[in-house]
Amino acid sequence: MVIARFSLAWLLIFLLGIGFMTGLGVWTAYQEGLRSVFTWFFFFAGPLFILNFLYLLAALLFHRCRAMWLENGELVFLPYGLPATFTSFLYRVPVDCIQGATIERLYTGSFLRPRGIVIDRKDRGFNRPYGEAPAHIYSEPVEVVLTRLNQVLGLAPVTSRVADAPPNVLDGWRS
Repeated sequence: MVIARFSLAWLLIFLLGIGFMTGLGVWTAYQEGLRSVFTWFFFFAGPLFILNFLYLLAALLFHRCRAMWLENGELVFLPYGLPATFTSFLYRVPVDCIQGATIERLYTGSFLRPRGIVIDRKDRGFNRPYGEAPAHIYSEPVEVVLTRLNQVLGLAPVTSRVADAPPNVLDGWRS
């Protein structure tokens, strides 16, 4: 059962961006050789760019833009950031292990912090990551996807909501 789909416009923007970065890396490696710092960066980070490009292209062509779905008793989605394992870009969580799902701001390391759906696991111990789904590239609003996810998984609906605007420095000083 499909819970969320990628937005076709965002998917094409990411594909163009990743394709541009890959082409720039190949061109720099060809022109500059091993003298350029960008060439060495491309040699190490290029395979991740290329694999991400191929996965998103496969999701677009063969999976009809599925972003989050249930398959064989597992919730399957593309996580935010680097892949959790070296065998798959997808994050798979057994439905029995899901404790809850909430809307939170994803940690990106910059001032741009898009909203995403955070899947919390019951058996999350040391080195057991929780899943962060990048809801800003979905075709529907994050609230609709979270409501559908809670209905499908049989979880209690979440009443708290993350504000659309990022927190301001002076928010704590207002009365």
